[in-house]
Amino acid sequence: MSIEAAPTERAADRGREVLALATEAEHRRRHRERVHLWLGTAGLGIAILLFWQFGIQYLVNTRYVSDPVSIAARIGELLADGEIIEHLTVTLTEAGLGFLIGATVGLLSAFALAQTRRGYEVFEPFLIGFYSIPKIALAPLFILWFGLGYTPKVIMAALLVYFIVFVNAVTGIREVSPGLLQVCRVFGASRRDLLLKIVLPSAAPAVVASIRITFTRAIEGAVLSEFVASTQGLGYLVARASRAFDIETVFAGILIIATVVMIANGLLRLFETRLMPWQTGGVHG
Repeated sequence: MSIEAAPTERAADRGREVLALATEAEHRRRHRERVHLWLGTAGLGIAILLFWQFGIQYLVNTRYVSDPVSIAARIGELLADGEIIEHLTVTLTEAGLGFLIGATVGLLSAFALAQTRRGYEVFEPFLIGFYSIPKIALAPLFILWFGLGYTPKVIMAALLVYFIVFVNAVTGIREVSPGLLQVCRVFGASRRDLLLKIVLPSAAPAVVASIRITFTRAIEGAVLSEFVASTQGLGYLVARASRAFDIETVFAGILIIATVVMIANGLLRLFETRLMPWQTGGVHG
């Protein structure tokens, strides 16, 4: 009996060894991909900065553009006197509140309307019509209605988030196979079971991906309102510097906005990858 078991044990050991080698090779491959990605990103960033520093003068008038060294010095000055932290806090607060409100309302309305085809079809023309309105035209109205405080900025940020989350959530829900839902009903699945076990998992990739990209839109909405009329925030800082023809501060504000968006997007992408490591698809918007 032990003689017959020996080949089986050796085969099992060999199988575990092959599996371990394959797993190690996959880890090395992923590590190489990450290294190449970081090197490529860093190389492109350095090339852009070098061209900006030494080559941009051949394309545009240097009176109307600043160089990276001067911008970095200006950012250091803004950080030293604490002004940039104050404006950044205001903008992130407005964008964060708008993001939470827009995403929550977008998800709730999407799941409510997508349950009935007629409900969504009735709502869709109004959604498309309102979404087609240039948001820059709405910002002055919101400021007239709600003043110069946080409220108009939060509403603008929430609107930009809402449309993307709503459309992607509805798309994800409506793409669930009707045949699958019918089979589940035949086997006795309740409406609650269908929602929690079929609809939500099917819509999750589009919903999570749309939520990730909409933080960018939330900041866009807050900054856009600050451009129009405000006394605080990164948009106000850039608009004020533009009126004073302070090019270094204009570019400093723009770079800070871009950096904040990139960091937030990277963190949300990491969260998306951890939540759904198999999902690599895109979203609408």
